[in-house]
Amino acid sequence: MPLNVSFLKRGGSDFENVAFRRVIGEEIRSAGSGRRAVTLVPMRSLSLDTFSFPFSNAAKVREALRLQVLPYAAAGTVEIFPVILERAGRGASGVVWYVSPEELTSLPAEAGLVWPAPLPLASSVEGTGVTLWEDEENICSILWQGYKPVLTRWRPRTQSRKETGAAPESELAWFDACCRSQGLERGGSFVLDATDPEAFASVGAIARESLEHCPWLRSVNLSRRALEGAMGLERSVRLLTRAACWVLLMGGLVLAGSLLRLNQLQNKTEEVRGRSEALYREVFDPAHRGRIGNPVSLARDKISALQGGVSEGRGLDGALADLGEIYAENTSLDIVMDILRYNSEGLDLTGSAPDMSTVLTFRKAWEGRAGLSQLDNTQSVSGVGYRFDLRVRW
Repeated sequence: MPLNVSFLKRGGSDFENVAFRRVIGEEIRSAGSGRRAVTLVPMRSLSLDTFSFPFSNAAKVREALRLQVLPYAAAGTVEIFPVILERAGRGASGVVWYVSPEELTSLPAEAGLVWPAPLPLASSVEGTGVTLWEDEENICSILWQGYKPVLTRWRPRTQSRKETGAAPESELAWFDACCRSQGLERGGSFVLDATDPEAFASVGAIARESLEHCPWLRSVNLSRRALEGAMGLERSVRLLTRAACWVLLMGGLVLAGSLLRLNQLQNKTEEVRGRSEALYREVFDPAHRGRIGNPVSLARDKISALQGGVSEGRGLDGALADLGEIYAENTSLDIVMDILRYNSEGLDLTGSAPDMSTVLTFRKAWEGRAGLSQLDNTQSVSGVGYRFDLRVRW
């Protein structure tokens, strides 16, 4: 239940400057001059029940409770005020207050935060027993079990013993019989005469003590404003959820299209690569096995070698001398050369190394000896390490 007051903080000290008020007809009378106020209302239609669900989302809890009372809608609508008392994993349990819409509408507009009249009196019976509220027209009570409300009751007040109505003594006797029949612990009894200003002034101290044992009291607000706020929040959540679902659906469609397009491009790329490798093997190197890193560049080098012959100043002996110097300068270089191809423009080396850092060291060693040293194809091979193709151009 959303809160629309700022003073509901953790701990009981935040109630020091709170004014507790009560409703007499359409008039609100206060028990203090605090800037913040809680209105205690003896609600005639109020009833409560317990709930336990495998989820704790407030909107889902409210919707589940609404579905539970739906079969009784023919008897009249009720407003639902769930209060979560405990959370265990993803589940939650608590109590739900049911109030008729007409009674909420009849409350004064300045009521603000609304509590059932006997609610803040739980500490007066140490969490187990009956807290009873008595004013000019009403007698309402709550039965507590371990600081949890389990039953609420309202009766019109008897003005005299001869009139039809209820008296505190008869109400307490009714609870005695109820607890015996239901196997509930009776506990103590506390009767607050709200018509007595001195007695009503003690509500603040009792409420602060009750709040220490019942921190969930901060989430109780049986007012029309709180109900409208909760319903507005639920509508917003539903709209945002629908919008998010549509966005997620559109995003999924776009992603699926992109993946399909990527798969098509990869297939075309592999097809072109396969054709290039097949042509290179057929024309230049039928005995070559495995992948060819860059068949187009290798083919161009082969053609250049056939056309131009050996370049001046860097023959095969010079290239081999450079290779020997690299091994001499890097005595720990663990490079195994499988294939070495020479042409007028440079060398094409195919080999293997135990790790990638060794391959990079080998490539860097050619940088000062050639105009270009480029790794065309590097792949990890189980049991071998890293196989690589290195292009060296003068």
